[in-house]
Amino acid sequence: MINAIVYLNMKNLILISLSLTIILGCRTKYNYPKFDFNNGPNPCINAFKDRVFMSILKESYKGTTALTEINKIDLGNPFDGVYDLVLLKKIGSIGKDFVKKIPLPSLCSDCSEGQNYFMVQALHYYRSRELDSVAKVELKKFSADCLN
Repeated sequence: MINAIVYLNMKNLILISLSLTIILGCRTKYNYPKFDFNNGPNPCINAFKDRVFMSILKESYKGTTALTEINKIDLGNPFDGVYDLVLLKKIGSIGKDFVKKIPLPSLCSDCSEGQNYFMVQALHYYRSRELDSVAKVELKKFSADCLN
């Protein structure tokens, strides 16, 4: 009888210990990196990408007042150091070429002509490693000391 009680207590102790280990082991505290309002580790690459993003929007919303309205309250990138005219033309051509490649909307049954997922595609491209690589290559051509 005593052996049975000791066995049950030991079994309960093992179950409780195992349950606590699983519960405490699954609880994680993930610390997301804080957003850097000072423009991240390389402001030059961000400035290049910002200009490409705005070039895409400018081309996408050509013939509308959308950007005029945005520019009334949005000041743009205060850290922008991209002023070389040849580089600005290159950035404009990247934006225009990107807009031409945006596929027609496939999941929109009531879209009218000219509507597309312009901003979402521009955001995805902004975040892409492809644009990071393009920015590094193009910036090296114009200002090698700009890159870290």
